[in-house]
Amino acid sequence: MTGQDGRADGRDEFLTLIDGAAVRNRLGERRAVYPGTQSQAGSLGCAVTGVVVLGGLAAVLSLTEAAVLAVVPLGLLLLVPLGIWIERSTTKKNRGLRLDLHDHGLTAVVKGRVHAVRYESTSVLQNTVRHTGVGGYTSYAYTLTDVDGAKVVLRGRADRTGEVAEKGKFANPREWGPAVQEAVTRAQLPRAVVTLNSGGRLDFGRLWVTRDGVGSARESAQWHEIQEIKVFDGFVKLKVAGRWRALTSAAVSTIPNFFVFLALAEHLRSTGGRSAV
Repeated sequence: MTGQDGRADGRDEFLTLIDGAAVRNRLGERRAVYPGTQSQAGSLGCAVTGVVVLGGLAAVLSLTEAAVLAVVPLGLLLLVPLGIWIERSTTKKNRGLRLDLHDHGLTAVVKGRVHAVRYESTSVLQNTVRHTGVGGYTSYAYTLTDVDGAKVVLRGRADRTGEVAEKGKFANPREWGPAVQEAVTRAQLPRAVVTLNSGGRLDFGRLWVTRDGVGSARESAQWHEIQEIKVFDGFVKLKVAGRWRALTSAAVSTIPNFFVFLALAEHLRSTGGRSAV
């Protein structure tokens, strides 16, 4: 269920808690809902079928000259209860898994807890990993700080054709991921601009930004010196005097609110630091 009110799913036992968190934290109207992938109803049935098949095979083999081979299905049979326990544990952990995007923030049910996040105050770390090969896919992980200061991780997975359903992950990460980043940038950029225009400094993890320049513990440059700012292989690099220099040894995935940083940096670079507006 995507881009809908979400109230159509009146059976959702977490809906009251989600709505309450949204109201208390002034998140505004619900704009989209992304369900999480749960365990399939047929999982337990498959386990029972496996028990019957393996038990039957062991019984047949024990009555033949190859009775010694019966230990193979019996060994596999012992793994079935473990599989059932893991399945039930995963199902319990992912109970109610759901992501709701609102005007001013989001709610996320993760590990049975309802988290409320406000775009104007949260910190976002994005880690996107591409897995190549015939069955290539991309995994997404967004770590946000909720209104109580707790960390909540939103996960998704997609391949070349689109969404990949996987337990514990939210549907359509290529949609909600950019939506969250754009909303956070839109909410936090005005305050960041005011800080820089008043002569202040902003820190983004190991990176810092002022009206004069950008830098880290290992590298810095004035805005008028920088020709380009790009991300290569997950690291921020500056092009100064025709040469690329690594701005920091920290990967982009470890830089909080990197998209806010990038929006500020690109504007300041293009204007030579004359204004952060």
